[in-house]
Amino acid sequence: MKSERRASLRKIISNIDLSEAEKILKNNYKYSPGKPGRPPLMPTGMFLSFILMMIRMETYRDYHAFLEKDRFWRQQLGFKKSPDIGSYTNFLKRVGLKTFEKLFKSIIQQLINKEFLCLHFIAQDGSLLEGNRDDKEGNWGWDHIKERHVYGYKIHVVVDTRSELPLALCITKANVHDSTQFNNLYNEIKQFNSKHRTMLFAGDKAYDTSKIRKTLLTDNVKPIIKASKTRIKPKYPPWFVKKYRKRTSVERFFSRLKEYLDLKKLHVYGKECVLFFAYLCCIAMVLIGYINYELGYSPRSVKTFIRNFT
Repeated sequence: MKSERRASLRKIISNIDLSEAEKILKNNYKYSPGKPGRPPLMPTGMFLSFILMMIRMETYRDYHAFLEKDRFWRQQLGFKKSPDIGSYTNFLKRVGLKTFEKLFKSIIQQLINKEFLCLHFIAQDGSLLEGNRDDKEGNWGWDHIKERHVYGYKIHVVVDTRSELPLALCITKANVHDSTQFNNLYNEIKQFNSKHRTMLFAGDKAYDTSKIRKTLLTDNVKPIIKASKTRIKPKYPPWFVKKYRKRTSVERFFSRLKEYLDLKKLHVYGKECVLFFAYLCCIAMVLIGYINYELGYSPRSVKTFIRNFT
């Protein structure tokens, strides 16, 4: 049964066009075929290794041992033998944060083209990421759910409400208000090419500002945002209440991000490292979602992928 699952997985992975990702990664390498020097390890294989490592929540050493034993994944990643531990550190230093940002956008665009991801109805929110108190780049923020102050950062994300998967993200200090990151992320969404343009935007009361509503209405996007400060409690029509429930799709995304990909508490220091880690997590969730979808599973289930394929 497991061999059949892996045969299906091989077909789906081969169906994902990583040529753009490979081109982006190779720009960070100086090696040319036929010239002196040892050829580098497969850039896309190293990139996918970090995704797999994160899904399995393993250290470099444990992941190295996993690849030593698992011939299937070595072949899928294009390795004759498992890379040594130092190769992973060198890869991260070589590619840098900007490269992972380009990779994330490239993968999102490809999955929009495949109509797996959709921009028709999007939702945005922010969530606190608890960090280490000796991290000088963090700050204190208020967790209104647990009603306590949290030191660290905040991740702001726009998701596709249908698949509940990320389309754009950014990292700020924990004390930054959610609404300040609307323009940044909304403009990123507008840069994607899609047959179905954005028609609906859902956000909680933090996004109830005249500027945000004006921006959305100018683009003919209907704001599904509840009023934050009113003397009389507003009565919303049934269609609005039904659409507003979709806003929880971004909250469920945050829940899976923290539960399955170990983001309950950060183990890295500095805003840049946190953003780098967030891109890795989100790329992992998007690829897992696509693979699950192609195999007939829920695109939201990280557990299904871990149980069946790793």
